[in-house]
Amino acid sequence: MSSEKASRSVLHVDLDAFFVSVERVLDPRLCGRPVVVGGPVEGRGVVAAASYEARQFGVHSAMPMGQAMRLCPDLIRVSGTRGVYARASKAVFDLLGSYTPIVEKVSVDEAYLDLRGTEHLFGRALDAADHMRKEVKERLRLDLTVGVSRNRLVSKVASGFAKPHGLFDVRPGQEPRFFAPLPVKVLPGIGPVTQKRLRDFHIDQLGTLADTDGWFLEEVFGRYGRSMRRRAKGEDETPVRPPWEKSARKSLSQERTFAEDTDDLQILRGRLQRMLEKCCSELRAQGLLARTMSIKVRYADFTTETRDATLPRPSDHDLEWWELASSLLERVLKKRRTLVRLVGVRFSGLERGFWQGGLFEEERVVQHGRLAVMDRMREKYGEKSVRTGDRLWLRNSQ
Repeated sequence: MSSEKASRSVLHVDLDAFFVSVERVLDPRLCGRPVVVGGPVEGRGVVAAASYEARQFGVHSAMPMGQAMRLCPDLIRVSGTRGVYARASKAVFDLLGSYTPIVEKVSVDEAYLDLRGTEHLFGRALDAADHMRKEVKERLRLDLTVGVSRNRLVSKVASGFAKPHGLFDVRPGQEPRFFAPLPVKVLPGIGPVTQKRLRDFHIDQLGTLADTDGWFLEEVFGRYGRSMRRRAKGEDETPVRPPWEKSARKSLSQERTFAEDTDDLQILRGRLQRMLEKCCSELRAQGLLARTMSIKVRYADFTTETRDATLPRPSDHDLEWWELASSLLERVLKKRRTLVRLVGVRFSGLERGFWQGGLFEEERVVQHGRLAVMDRMREKYGEKSVRTGDRLWLRNSQ
């Protein structure tokens, strides 16, 4: 291992129950009580964020508000305060930026920091992380959880052990020992399907996965098998990418050929939405924004039509892109009545950054927070665990 890799100090920072914490700053009477931020019961609202007190009753993000109220009768629901979440997020990450310019913001309440070269200013990474937590608490009255290690993957997992508002440090060389006893599900990217497949081979812990022959894993899982084995050892060379660093990736796409040609608009819309959500989730995971989207429709006679749309500013927001994609699809399908063989979506004009929303777009900021929650739920429970809109029309066989 090179000295540069050995000397890396990567932090994963996470603002605990961010929306709820901001509301408690505004109204201290909410402290210590079960609180959720989200839409009303009668409007089929969902929980955008839940306090730890509410979580003790089984309440969690993305849960229907009616169900949350039944689980916790004393639950306090807050609709959300216009304009405040984006400002609070900016204040926190401006403060963190004073420790290092290498900050990769991956959501409204989460980021990675690379502290290389800052030792002469703030000392060890562990000391700097502890100082960050205290400064955020003292100046902004918000709680920060931090995981510290020499790479993104281990820091991400470590921060999960530090919640709420704690600090967890994995020293260089201790990554395999830290990972070995953990269940395979803690590894980002291992969902229920992969878990079940691993369980079929009696692989339940990361240590067992790390010791499994790489050729065998590649035979079962393809190229992802070897990558999974390396990650199970706590190995990850993914750099922390600040906003100004250009993306090497030029585009991101998904397409699907149907088992049977169809002209069912609900099926076509549902499939397109599923692919769009996957692409946007991947954009968020990689810290990317897209400027242009293209949709592709291939008919039963193999004629192909494409349509493009560009947003005035880059985005990774499902809802912004879906409004355009839905309109483009309908425009394409109006031209012909032929059965459709394939649909696809492609994002281009990629650049590094984080979707911010505007001063008067607080509802969009809240929605973006919900999308991040949905990303985590799909990663943990599987892609089908959360479905929206037209996707409910999709059959499992498609």
